[in-house]
Amino acid sequence: MFKKSDENPQLGIFSSPTEYFRDSKKKEYLKNDSWHNRFRNHVVMRVDESIFRPLY
Repeated sequence: MFKKSDENPQLGIFSSPTEYFRDSKKKEYLKNDSWHNRFRNHVVMRVDESIFRPLY
C-alpha cells in the first residue's frame, strides 16, 4: 500500500548517524550547507511521490 513519506523523517530513538562520526566529520555532517543536506533539500524533497502511488 502507498504511504507518502514524512516531510521530516526521524530516526529511531536508539539510532543516529552521528554516533558513527568523530568530531570533524560530525560537524561536516550536521552543517546545513553540506552537499548532502543541500541535495536532500533541493532535489530529494522536491520529488512528487504521488506519481509512484500505482506501484505500491
